[in-house]
Amino acid sequence: MIVDVLIAGAGGAGYPAAFRLNKAGLKVAMADPKGELGGNCLYQGCVPSKTMRELAHLYLRARKLLGFNEVVSFEKVQDHKDFVQETRFKQHKQELSETSVDFYKGEVEIIDNHHAIIKGEKDAQIEYKYLILASGSGPFVPRFPGSEYCITSDDLYKYKTSIRKLPKEMVIIGGGYIALETASIMNVLGTKVHVLVRSDRVLRGLDTRLVSSLLSMLDKNIDIKFNSPVIEVQKVGENEYKVIYSEKSEKKEITADLVMLATGRKPVYPKGIEKLGLAIGRSGVMVDETIVSSVKNVYAPGDVNGRSMFFHSAVRQSLVAAHNILAGTPIDYMDFESVPKSIFTIPSIAYVGILPEEAKRRGIEIVEASYPLIKDSRAQMYDEAEGEIRLFVERGSLRVIGGWIIGIDAPTMINEIGTVVANGLTARQMADYADQHPMSNESISYAARSIF
Repeated sequence: MIVDVLIAGAGGAGYPAAFRLNKAGLKVAMADPKGELGGNCLYQGCVPSKTMRELAHLYLRARKLLGFNEVVSFEKVQDHKDFVQETRFKQHKQELSETSVDFYKGEVEIIDNHHAIIKGEKDAQIEYKYLILASGSGPFVPRFPGSEYCITSDDLYKYKTSIRKLPKEMVIIGGGYIALETASIMNVLGTKVHVLVRSDRVLRGLDTRLVSSLLSMLDKNIDIKFNSPVIEVQKVGENEYKVIYSEKSEKKEITADLVMLATGRKPVYPKGIEKLGLAIGRSGVMVDETIVSSVKNVYAPGDVNGRSMFFHSAVRQSLVAAHNILAGTPIDYMDFESVPKSIFTIPSIAYVGILPEEAKRRGIEIVEASYPLIKDSRAQMYDEAEGEIRLFVERGSLRVIGGWIIGIDAPTMINEIGTVVANGLTARQMADYADQHPMSNESISYAARSIF
């Protein structure tokens, strides 16, 4: 088959480009080993994990505000997660049926930079003009004695997972966002959670003050152990594991019925990628803001380039690639800096743009505008009045270059600040906007007004 564009992967980095290119009249073939659109995010990542997070948060609010004291059914939580995934699978199938994209359940194997084979139920020979690598990422699994007894987040959140009984005690190995989000969810649902962190901090690379604020607000029942590398995991019963770790040069151990590795993610590459001669760095396929790789007919949006490993970022990168393919020359550019990021712990945090530590490194003098959520009406409704909204404003121009939100509705509200950052708006423009009452967004306007 001869096509204009071959897309390896049908997640957020793949299908938006497929639909856009097809709508413009190009012949597109797309392949994914799962046979579903939505990628890891839908099959075993952000959608199922956030579904479970929302149910856990709902359960916590019912307990705190209404005195609800029933034990939650973990089976029902997993059932609803599966239902949401099924709903979105059907939605994507309908969207796909409205196009003429040739979709294959299978894996792309690269022959050269114009030929590939899709390995599936029936192999398909493909000749293409452009290639979009949208193969995503997978969990990084370190090898140590007993690592084979550990699950990953993919196992916990995947569609129709076999993990449907709530563990009484759980060890999570890692200190990134997946570790903390999972710890929050399982803790609320009733699991005793231990988090083992190799170093002296979690969320490495994130602004220190923001991390400290989050840690101060997490449930103290979550047992986070710093400077505690894992030595070995032993299976000591049918569903019982002993985790041996080091703390201050002493061997210690925890017994749990579930052990999860949350030690980061790494790009996944199609078989034969080395035949393309791509420049590949530590984080993934090297691309510029036009999302083109070092090989000019190969684009690499999303997790496979490692620059901004979030579904919503992948979608935008996918469209940038599509637009530049259609034009035959760079006309669209990815703004990596204004991509909002959220950590869906309970409570959550979200941030966007340039934060204080980065501003200092760049020599940007900032003014900080803030508003405490203890004054927010919606936060008061839920008795979740911890946290703040904080804006980072360039001194002189008053252009908003970044912001963070700690507490209620943070992942929703950060989009408003992200839009401001992306469009170079000022604190004065934010202060003049009448955000709706009684919604937590109005605290954004109040924060902006604090510097006038």
